[in-house]
Amino acid sequence: MNVLVACEYSGIVRDAFENKGWNAWSCDLLPTKSEQTKASRKHFEGDIMELLYTKDRAMANRIPHNLPFIKDFDLLIAFPPCTYMSYAYTGERRFEPKRLLKTADAIKFFVELWNVPINHICIENPVGVILHVLPYTDIIEPYFWGKETGEDYTKRTCLWLKNLPKLEYNKEDNLFGKATFIKPTKVFYNAGGANRRGNSVLSGFTNGSERSKFHKGVAKAMAEQWTEYLKDKI
Repeated sequence: MNVLVACEYSGIVRDAFENKGWNAWSCDLLPTKSEQTKASRKHFEGDIMELLYTKDRAMANRIPHNLPFIKDFDLLIAFPPCTYMSYAYTGERRFEPKRLLKTADAIKFFVELWNVPINHICIENPVGVILHVLPYTDIIEPYFWGKETGEDYTKRTCLWLKNLPKLEYNKEDNLFGKATFIKPTKVFYNAGGANRRGNSVLSGFTNGSERSKFHKGVAKAMAEQWTEYLKDKI
């Protein structure tokens, strides 16, 4: 099974799927930071649309020849930039002309990803303006699957799912599995680094790239649950 993780340089999601036996690729404008991804040599540093829609690989020397064509991918998981779609900016700043133009470009990119001709798609983004364009499928929190990873923080995240089931988590041990849920004790910094709602803030994530990094517990849940769901459908 082939999966493409778009707009990811951390390797967190790509590696989780490779660990479940997938032919897993990632793509981002930045080089990957994952040693596992580097060892696999399955990261394309460049434009996701170039990767997907370039038909003549012989003319595109930058694209690895062993990277599947768009028609051969079974699953797309995408993390489009949320800088100009999130509600982090408030008040008049949200409606500055230059920012609105960038927001329009960000929405266009999101919709283009949603319409990529791959049967199974997941797109992740925080609560933001895209909700007024496409309704989300589910809202998740890192601590839903933080028992094993220790990710005991809140960071409300929306998922748009196409031909995929919602992710499931267990609050307690039961007949079907062990608890994945951990009580949240921290929140992420907001855009200004302020303490929200009086809770403890998650230290060590003071810049945008760190704050946008995905969660290992959720990545593991995606790989495990969607592998099980898709194994008889592909």
